[in-house]
Amino acid sequence: ADSRTGSAGGSVGQEPGAMFSRRGGRAGRDGAGARRGAGLSLLLLPALLSHVALAFTRRASPSDPYAKVGAIIPDGKDAPADVAPVNAKQSRRFLVATFPSLRQVGYCHLPDNVWRPLVIGEVAEPRGVAVDRQSARLFVADPPNKVIWWYQLSVNPAGLLVTAGEQKAAVEGVVADGLTVNGIGDLYFTGRMASSRSNHSSIFRQDAASILSGRTMEPAEIYTRSNTGTPNPKVWVPSGIAVDALFVYWGNLEGGKKHGSVVKGSRLNVGLLSQDRQLRALSTSVDEVRGMTATGTHIFYLSPSGVRGVLKSSATPTDDPAFGLLAAGPPERHAAPRPGRPPAPAPKPWSPAGIAWDGDNTLYFTDAANGAVYTLPALNMNAHNLTRYSEAPGIH
Repeated sequence: ADSRTGSAGGSVGQEPGAMFSRRGGRAGRDGAGARRGAGLSLLLLPALLSHVALAFTRRASPSDPYAKVGAIIPDGKDAPADVAPVNAKQSRRFLVATFPSLRQVGYCHLPDNVWRPLVIGEVAEPRGVAVDRQSARLFVADPPNKVIWWYQLSVNPAGLLVTAGEQKAAVEGVVADGLTVNGIGDLYFTGRMASSRSNHSSIFRQDAASILSGRTMEPAEIYTRSNTGTPNPKVWVPSGIAVDALFVYWGNLEGGKKHGSVVKGSRLNVGLLSQDRQLRALSTSVDEVRGMTATGTHIFYLSPSGVRGVLKSSATPTDDPAFGLLAAGPPERHAAPRPGRPPAPAPKPWSPAGIAWDGDNTLYFTDAANGAVYTLPALNMNAHNLTRYSEAPGIH
């Protein structure tokens, strides 16, 4: 079947950038109801990346010669100084996140904490997001449309991250949630085929060659409830996924203490003999896992009880809820009393959703209920204090 394509050069029913302000966003519907994670990803672009002159969208001002909703600044026009990131000449790190209720994908140009929109075309509800760092491709799960989209990314002369060319389908006919990409461009995801009679999710792989050739309808289903053990299969309700050179890692949204909070399985397309393949739990400490990310030595994952870590090389699964707990949640924040006005509502119970590693020593993760992004050190599994990095209402 032909893959779906569409223009990535227009907004979806709203002014690009209108949901993102200098403080990180104006109020919108929060993501408290979105329990699964993977709505966050890091893009680290090489310092020598070519600055291709591409069109980009931004919030127009009345005095701007291109002032209109959804205005496009033509190729070769430099962005005004007030919209260019202050660190545009030095940094090539971008934090990318989805905002499902706004039908938008946004990014921060690290270390800046200002959210800016990416033009992604017609997307019903962006959820999971992943970035192929080697080829600068962005993947976005769109469950209502039963598709995973991909976009080519680049940086324009003003230092802004932009999508280039067409919006393309990487996988069609799937209801996908968590996404991740390995070092050669293969896309791994959790979800199910839309045509399946079962509502059970599995672990899938879409090879880089299939993505580039437009073979979008037949991803490989690699780990399922039926092939990950009995009576307690390691794939139960998979939520959160990570991959490295040899292994795939995932969590379970339900029944983690029984089926595995963090599970490690061999990649099945690296030439291993069946007797050399591994499939085992690294942790059974919590029942609910919402998102995860991999560093060189650790898996860091999110649960309602906190941010946790486990060694990839752990020989036996840990079942101690206190082991590897980096942070139990952010401190409560209450607005200062306002004379003559009713007290501000109390913050909602936190709801961690997406987590990403910056390739160095920092973890970023989202609190969907309160519309915020926090950071933590990624050096070890010791307890740390959280740092509130950015306000981001509506983030997943």
